[in-house]
Amino acid sequence: MGVILHLETTTHQCAVALSKSGELLANRCVRENGYSHAEKLQTFIDEVFIEAILEREVLSAVSVSGGPGSYTGLRIGVAAAKGLCHALGIPLISVDTLTVLAVQARAKQPNFDAYVPMLDARRMEVYSRCFDSGLDNSSNIESIIVDDKSVFPWDGLEKICFSGDGALKCSEVLSGNNRVFVEDWPTAEAAIELASDKFNKGIFEDLALYEPTYLKEFIAGEAKDPLGLRGRILN
Repeated sequence: MGVILHLETTTHQCAVALSKSGELLANRCVRENGYSHAEKLQTFIDEVFIEAILEREVLSAVSVSGGPGSYTGLRIGVAAAKGLCHALGIPLISVDTLTVLAVQARAKQPNFDAYVPMLDARRMEVYSRCFDSGLDNSSNIESIIVDDKSVFPWDGLEKICFSGDGALKCSEVLSGNNRVFVEDWPTAEAAIELASDKFNKGIFEDLALYEPTYLKEFIAGEAKDPLGLRGRILN
């Protein structure tokens, strides 16, 4: 098993990990109110190689968290991953972000009937899917509006762990016996086992065609014009 670089940029958390034979060598992680990925990601990549006393040329593959999540974060992470893969001639591995969250949740909260990771999609909307106790089976990835009238994939299950940066805002609507809500963010370290399994099985992405899971189209906000210059001709 080779050396894999893992990139996580789908939320406000920016994280990088380096592993060898499925074991963590070094990692970096920061979470800020805004998105610091453009400033932090390349620095973190440099730092994990320095800490592990390795050169980038030893990499066997790059793993990227493939969403769903922030449009901007996903673009930055995937662009960095593709750039390294092209430059070094190595394969790209994509890991489902919701599965990473489910792995983290089961490690922290074992023995639940189901694990439901939730990524915040603003207001009462979340990106989510429902996993069984062993994380072997899951529902489809969906963008879900959480209200008391909706039908959910986890309906009928008793002991459920909801996790992610969208879990707490849903707790009032979804609260009940044997239900816990854990605020959490995906990490690069939690993707090591998933990415290593894909590496061993030779499950790689097409570098030219790969796109992350956005679920929603990007909607640009109105451009700021604090000086009132829009539409004016400057001489």
